[in-house]
Amino acid sequence: MSEVTRLDGILATTIDDNTRKGIWESASAILKHGPNPGQASDPTVLALGYVQSGKTTSITALAAAAADEGYQVIVALLGSTNLLLDQNKQRLEGSLGITTRSDYVWISETNPATDAAGKKLRSFVDMGRVCLVPVLKHAGRIRAVAKQLAKLPDELRVLVIDDEADQASLNTSKDAESQTYAAIRELRSSVPSHLYVQYTATPYAPLMLDAADILSPQHVEFLTPGEGYTGGKQFFIDHADRVVRNVPMLDEQASKSPPLQLQKSLHQALSSFLAGTALLLLKDAASPPISMLVHSTARNDVQARYEFLIRRQLDQWRKALVPDDPETIPESITDERERLVQNGASDVDDQTFAHKLKFVLAQAMTWLVNSAADINKVDWHVSPVHVLVGGNKLDRGFTVEGLTVTYMNRPASPQVDTLEQRARAFGYRRDFLPYCQFFASKKTIRSLTEIVHTEEDLRARLHDHIESGGSVHTWAREIGLVLPDGMTPTRSSVVSALSTMGLGWHQMRTPSRQAVDTSHNYGLLEDLGLLDAPRVCQGRLAFRTLTVESLEPLERLFTQWARPDYSPGWLHDEFAGAIGRGFTHLKSATIMLMEDGEAPRKRRWSGELGFVNLFQGRDLKPQQNGDFYPGDRLVENLENEPNQIVIQIHRTQVRQHEDDGEVLALAVYLGSGLVVRKERNV
Repeated sequence: MSEVTRLDGILATTIDDNTRKGIWESASAILKHGPNPGQASDPTVLALGYVQSGKTTSITALAAAAADEGYQVIVALLGSTNLLLDQNKQRLEGSLGITTRSDYVWISETNPATDAAGKKLRSFVDMGRVCLVPVLKHAGRIRAVAKQLAKLPDELRVLVIDDEADQASLNTSKDAESQTYAAIRELRSSVPSHLYVQYTATPYAPLMLDAADILSPQHVEFLTPGEGYTGGKQFFIDHADRVVRNVPMLDEQASKSPPLQLQKSLHQALSSFLAGTALLLLKDAASPPISMLVHSTARNDVQARYEFLIRRQLDQWRKALVPDDPETIPESITDERERLVQNGASDVDDQTFAHKLKFVLAQAMTWLVNSAADINKVDWHVSPVHVLVGGNKLDRGFTVEGLTVTYMNRPASPQVDTLEQRARAFGYRRDFLPYCQFFASKKTIRSLTEIVHTEEDLRARLHDHIESGGSVHTWAREIGLVLPDGMTPTRSSVVSALSTMGLGWHQMRTPSRQAVDTSHNYGLLEDLGLLDAPRVCQGRLAFRTLTVESLEPLERLFTQWARPDYSPGWLHDEFAGAIGRGFTHLKSATIMLMEDGEAPRKRRWSGELGFVNLFQGRDLKPQQNGDFYPGDRLVENLENEPNQIVIQIHRTQVRQHEDDGEVLALAVYLGSGLVVRKERNV
């Protein structure tokens, strides 16, 4: 029996046919980029998934398919901590049956660093065995393994799997090579015929690397999550009104001082977790483990304080609750229970709920997961109820089993990849969704919501670009990333030479002043219906305004607009493309005719610069009746709702040249973020 057939039979017990088909198609597509037998080549493939979407299953399937293709050594860089290495190694070995099968196909050698371990590995290769080599992503470990792999035959094909490839693998030094990166270079040099596969859900750094970088991918495989996956779209867009909870700014753990008592929002989160766990266990006793994640800070001492406060609160509730007296159920837990039931959770009578809540409180275990903790490996089997308190060790790669409630009062990271990786709440939790709550600050929630659009835009644009014959590197130079305002794709030490274009407002300073062009553009506005559109108040002033819910009229307007070849700062095709990207998720745009009542505005013109400023500013003070105009740049409530597309057509005359006739100039608001690209000379 082939390895693919065997593993597929196991996966069939928990994964539907279409999802399994996608898993095997991705594995096959990745291996097609690998070296042919006897060929010395070292291609790099980026396997792009979603956070908590089952990348380990894809890695296991790739290993099985590679074994069938004749790869005898599979090196797996499975984590930069022993906690992650052990977690992923056990899953991989368990799914492949390495520790339970008796057909002698596989062996597993973790961190084979010594000559004796290398000799053992070579002997298994000679026997025809498939050797899984789990390796800690640490420079010393990788170098030692590379030294042993160099003694294998050069013609032997090796598969190298780099899990969370955007994190510890990349070069973080501007002047030389960082140690782990240099060790990976040695590893790749030690096996002339290999396929290097990078797994990540946050590919912003690898995709923006210099083309000459040894970890810059030549190919991308898009991994599709299976049925039941709930990610950022489900949490922060589709079900945000039910799932997302606000952590007030005062409850953020921004300082070095440990909290003296549980914040009110954390008290609510803990209450929600206990109420939801009781209801969930009553609905399905087979659902454990169920867990809560508290992510407050990177500081170990502050984390320890949170764990103590939570443990103390649990003890207080244990003592106070009398299961035969529902009146003793804490009020906060009752409130959260009602909220969850309104969200769709199954309810029971008060007596039954109180008894199950008593059980949940008795079973609840707290875990401090950080480098200073005596025990930082969670044992999911000792209890059905877990509360995990940690920081950076829970940022990435770590799977929190049965996670329902996340409390994240850590200030939002400005790095997209770091913040997105903190969303451990994602996963195959469609059935859990009525019990899920995500507590975070407004800034964190806003950033995570906008990152959903960043992620979807990246996948769609990169896929289309490659399908059209482009490459990863031309995508990075020509298309790039759309990022939320104030955020960066990754660490500046990893990726350099980036150019940014702010979205926001852009104005056409030198529109055509030719009468024939103005007449043509008026015809476009008439076809659009803008000239007869109703006036919409923007405070003191009102302008003819259309809401467009189809991209086609916007594309026609920009494509056919008569204009000079050049206008300072006006990148016509670029802005048209940005409108298309934004429209993909916004689904609407606003078009406004900016004029002075029924007359054109008068604006100053300066040489080659053109219009000095098209925009009318805000009123300095309200009118006597209270009316106030916020200014052209803040129409449509852009100050409070910045994620919009607004197109203004400014009906103008050049001051002191009014007899030359009217001029129509475009101004566009493209949203609040940035477009980030790789500079072309790199």
